[in-house]
Amino acid sequence: MNLFVLLILLFAASQAVLTLIQFFLRKRKVKPWLRAVLIVAKLLAAIAFAALVMAGPVQLRVLQPLMMAAYVALFADGIADALYSIVCLIRKKEHHFAAEKVIGLVFGVAFLVYGILNMQTVTPNTHTYTSEKIKSEHKIVFAADIHVGSAQPFSVTEKTVKAMQKEQPDAVILGGDITDDYTTKEEMEAVFALFKDFGCPVYYIFGNHDLQPHAQYANGQQYTEQEMAKAMTDNGVMILRDSYAQIGSDVLVLGREDISAGDNRKKAEDIVNPLPEAYLIVADHQPTQAKENATIGMDLQLSGHTHAGQLFPLKWLYALIGGYVYGDYEVGDAIMNVSAGACGWRLPLRTDAHCNYEVITLKPAPASAEQ
Repeated sequence: MNLFVLLILLFAASQAVLTLIQFFLRKRKVKPWLRAVLIVAKLLAAIAFAALVMAGPVQLRVLQPLMMAAYVALFADGIADALYSIVCLIRKKEHHFAAEKVIGLVFGVAFLVYGILNMQTVTPNTHTYTSEKIKSEHKIVFAADIHVGSAQPFSVTEKTVKAMQKEQPDAVILGGDITDDYTTKEEMEAVFALFKDFGCPVYYIFGNHDLQPHAQYANGQQYTEQEMAKAMTDNGVMILRDSYAQIGSDVLVLGREDISAGDNRKKAEDIVNPLPEAYLIVADHQPTQAKENATIGMDLQLSGHTHAGQLFPLKWLYALIGGYVYGDYEVGDAIMNVSAGACGWRLPLRTDAHCNYEVITLKPAPASAEQ
């Protein structure tokens, strides 16, 4: 079944169940303190479902559509209940169950529509970084987390890649999870074909989903690592696995093997920088190893993986527990940029930050430019 249709049907079912439960509960007069407890419980349950969708055990993947629909229904109902309760308190009016449910349904539909449209809208995020190591201006496009075949129609991916090409970059870095466990072989081959004759070098680093490590919980293994590598090389996409590529004479890119590769990922101490006087960009899918990468002498790290939380308010929850989630962070003398990603994962819903690819301009520092 089409994921859009499935999500809408499950949302409707979740709303119906929630309405039925509350209908029987509210035959009795609910005291204000109990109403507040119920509101908090609904919001906490919504956040729990969101966290399970995005970071729960892989064995729960079969339940992801239902959990995401429940997240929307609970979150919308909790917010509507809170707002309606405040209005009733201010105006000293009694609660009317029907009015409250209409408000909740309207808010839920709006929340669902926004999340669906937000997932289908991809915009550029522009950044400018300067350094005395940079001798001439460069433009680089970084795109991660396309998850082709997962949460966007392929037409959206095609439009995104064309927009990236119009930027006329000096290089493109694909930051991993361009494919995932749900990607078919045909979709995998089609997405890399979009980069054929792109007009500039295109580099690739692997993410934690690309090689379908948990395909048994999706549609089964659709392609091999060798078939994926061939699809990339046939279309001029160059794979970086703890290896370097040079952009001009003053910019070096180190593409890191993903941390999920375990012992196949080199330790930072075993990686030698062949051009220490150049500006070093480290492309590493997950932003968790920034301090290790800093020991190699990086100036800028480009990462994805987090989707900026994807479902509100996970971005804030991740940040609260000390994670790198979205935007620029200082790591020693370096900067790490964590992209929201050009898509999301699994289901066509994004209720937080927009889908982005990063357009990065590197410029000489003023002191360097004067020399």
